[in-house]
Amino acid sequence: MNTPRGPGVIPDGELIAAIARGDAAAYTTLLDRHSRAVFRYAWGLADERSDVDDIVQETFLVAWRRRKDVRIVGSSALPWLLTSARYIAMNTNRRRRAVGFDEVDETTGASEAWYRQVAHAEAVQQLRWVRDEIAALDSPDRELCELCLLQDRSYDEAAAVLGLSTSNARKRIQRTRARLRVSRAAQEMESTS
Repeated sequence: MNTPRGPGVIPDGELIAAIARGDAAAYTTLLDRHSRAVFRYAWGLADERSDVDDIVQETFLVAWRRRKDVRIVGSSALPWLLTSARYIAMNTNRRRRAVGFDEVDETTGASEAWYRQVAHAEAVQQLRWVRDEIAALDSPDRELCELCLLQDRSYDEAAAVLGLSTSNARKRIQRTRARLRVSRAAQEMESTS
């Protein structure tokens, strides 16, 4: 994985070194760069939608507290952040499950919260399906999707990383999205018949 490159863009390795020295501005830059990807990842892991923001916040607090231990993989801090988010989500889910379940009463299932939980479960299932479909793609389509759709990189950044033109990267992503839509529609038709 590569960090965004370009004029004025500081690589993750330099940010982490500055953060290790206590540089709050570098920490803010790292947070701005990777918080969306960590949020999407946490959203797929959390049992409850209401825990996602807490998981993201805790992930970056851990990164600050353990700033001298943050490792760069390739040229990115994102794998370390995602691994931390996964452990935090697992612990959050475990704590929530340990509390137990409320008894069912007359109003259970009638609240808006119930609908959000169903929507969240469906979204988690759909995200897993998308990730599986992307993992099954051939290279460079798989790498493009991982960079653009999962890591929130721009087409320009992804194209530069993979040595493609920006227009080629856009066309490949468009074709892949169309394939995913067709595949999803076929799956939904099979499940209803």
